Amino acid sequence: MQIRSIQLKNIKSHRDTMLSFSPGINVLSGPNGIGKSTVFEAIGYALFGVDAQSFVGNVDRFVSIGAKRGEIAVVIEIDGVCYRVTRTVGTPAKWLLAREMAGAYEVEEHKDIKETEARLKELLGLDNGRSLSEQFELVIGPFQNEFLGPFVEKRPTTRRNKFDEILGIDSWRKTFSETNGLLKAIKNRIDVLEGAIGPLRDQVAELPEKKVAFKQARSDHDQAQATHVARQQQLQSVQSALVTADQQEQALKTLANEVAGFEERIRNGNEMIGQQKLRISEAESAQKIVAETRAGKEAFEQAEARLTALREKLKQQRQIEKDEGEIRTRVARLAERLQAEEQALKATAEELDRDEAQLVEKRKTLVVDEQLSAQAGRLPEVRRQIEAQRTLLGQLEGRRSGLEEGSEKLAAGQCPFFQEPCLNLASTPPGDVFSARFKMLDEERRGLEKQLVELTQDEKGVNQAAEQIRDVAIHLKGVDEQLARLADRRKALAEKVTAIEGLRESRAKEEKLLAQKQEELKAFSGVQDEIENCEQEKAAHQQARDLHVANLKQAGELEKRRDALAKFEKHLAQLQRDLEEKKAAHAGAERDYDPAAHGELRQQKDALTGEVGALGQQVKGLEAEVKRLVAEIDKLKKIAEEIAAKQEQIKNLGEKEQLVKFLRNRVFNKVSASLSERFREEISQRANSIYRIIAEVDEELAWGDNYQIVLRDMQDGALRERVDDQLSGGQTMSAVVALRLAMLQTIGARVAFFDEPTSNLDATRRENLAHAFRAIDVGREEVTEHWYDQLFLISHDVAFTEVTDQIISLERE
Repeated sequence: MQIRSIQLKNIKSHRDTMLSFSPGINVLSGPNGIGKSTVFEAIGYALFGVDAQSFVGNVDRFVSIGAKRGEIAVVIEIDGVCYRVTRTVGTPAKWLLAREMAGAYEVEEHKDIKETEARLKELLGLDNGRSLSEQFELVIGPFQNEFLGPFVEKRPTTRRNKFDEILGIDSWRKTFSETNGLLKAIKNRIDVLEGAIGPLRDQVAELPEKKVAFKQARSDHDQAQATHVARQQQLQSVQSALVTADQQEQALKTLANEVAGFEERIRNGNEMIGQQKLRISEAESAQKIVAETRAGKEAFEQAEARLTALREKLKQQRQIEKDEGEIRTRVARLAERLQAEEQALKATAEELDRDEAQLVEKRKTLVVDEQLSAQAGRLPEVRRQIEAQRTLLGQLEGRRSGLEEGSEKLAAGQCPFFQEPCLNLASTPPGDVFSARFKMLDEERRGLEKQLVELTQDEKGVNQAAEQIRDVAIHLKGVDEQLARLADRRKALAEKVTAIEGLRESRAKEEKLLAQKQEELKAFSGVQDEIENCEQEKAAHQQARDLHVANLKQAGELEKRRDALAKFEKHLAQLQRDLEEKKAAHAGAERDYDPAAHGELRQQKDALTGEVGALGQQVKGLEAEVKRLVAEIDKLKKIAEEIAAKQEQIKNLGEKEQLVKFLRNRVFNKVSASLSERFREEISQRANSIYRIIAEVDEELAWGDNYQIVLRDMQDGALRERVDDQLSGGQTMSAVVALRLAMLQTIGARVAFFDEPTSNLDATRRENLAHAFRAIDVGREEVTEHWYDQLFLISHDVAFTEVTDQIISLERE
């Protein structure tokens, strides 16, 4: 695996930086504040998914001053295939992985950043259950002072927990602590279940008594139901006999009613025959009157027909007179409207002429001065110059921040952990290399600010010219819009003139129609006299016509009334025969019916009905009792099943409790210590070989209990061990670097990042450390096998110039 290149856009002091790397050892050099550490941070952010806040606290500070968004692109090569990892800083944030295919990069489809991280773990060979960001921050790429911190921690427990986390074995100890709560929860659950079983057992104790009561209730129910069925059968027999007696009684009453009905109908028939004979006499008289008044009635109808025709003619006359009046009114209205429209059109035409002349004069006054137009055209150029000046000011600010950071680091001169002089600065005190640069930057900034003020004032003048031109354009647009509206009004005026011609034509048509109506009225001059003559003739024949009409209906019914009389007399004879038959049937029914026996049957029915009802209620009550007992027995059986289920839960929970105790006491409590011992032994062996190369002394490096750095040597023939405060700063730093190199090899990291690894080392140790890095690279057996593909170092030390594969010098723009 190899990191081929990185590109940083708007990341802290890097506006647009492109760096390429070689296999093996790559050293980044350059003045303080140039952004060497930022390159490491950018690789951690893009390739390992580290949160930007881990580097700068506030994400906005990870982006260059004046920019809103940054981007980092890292190209890596794995087994001959190149991939590009791109991650942006700011909104929207994106993390993309692309594979090179046919000279172009194609983005792989991942549903979210978790899938992207899983794919990168697979490619980097770091899929060990821990996140990439943790592996980078803890082992692969921590800054030197951050990795050194746990080694100089005085509290053993804190130091142990921190290195357990770095090695990824802290989860066993955490699991031991967290399962204590699980054990308590299981025990509490068992106590709750045992407490719940007691009351349930008290309820189940009633089950035998309920079964006895159920058996007795079921026997009582069966006996009552048998009695109820027998009484119901007896009741049905009585009801059947009672129905026969009721039918006989009803038949007797029906025959008596029918005899009375026939007698009543015969009396009514005699009355109707008498009335019908009277109606025949009246019809014969009416027939005589109709014959005598027929001539008068016909004369009346002739006069009425002539009168109807004359009245229709009178209605036509009145309609024509009405139409003539309406036409006369419309003619007068059209004349008035025509006069008013002509006057309004004349006034509107004069108003339009005045308005158009005023707008033409106003438009002549709205002219833009050529000098003003040229000045307004300079606005884009002036704004571009202002933006360029602001960009230059932002770059100057970034350069000054970098110088201030470098000045503070050099001015300190003390190791922040050991509180002793740094050996790198002890031999060559730093000179005042920053004052002149600060002065130059301040003068350059004042010049840029002065130019920016002048450009801002120039921008105000150009803006004023542009505003004046816009005002003239707005006024011209308003005048043109008013002229357009005047044109529309002239068009509407022309349409109204056309409409007036239509009014004139309408008035002429109405006047012509009025003359026609007046001519038609002359034909109706004698209609009223003719109507009066017809009304007199009609009155003379009114009495004869009324008598004829009044008697005509009765005269026409004479034959019908004679036929009806014959039918009435025939029907009356039939009714008398039917009456004799019904009287004979009634006498026979009276002989068959026994009223006393009928009454006795009703009494038996009432008694049996009450007894059956009472038995039915008793059966229902016993059924309800049986159902209640069944429900209670079922409920108690379910409680018994619930008790059995809870006892089974207690048994299962007890087995789980024993399992958790076994795991806590035999596994979780011992695995962390065993793994720690194995890791420390493996890492100590590798670190000891590296340490001997760096220190060039006959000392053995070991990583002791609670992760203490232990140095062993022989003094006066006896074994001597030194730890913690007994070691010098150089010894501690050499041991830390050796342990970290061995740790990187152990976890299988193919790349690693070191920030000033020679800090606090003397010249000999610095040179030895550089050769140790090279020895690992070529795989010298006395050091260790070649385990990494690339190492990245930030260093000002010349010792690395002889062993490095590439030195990348960062310079200020």
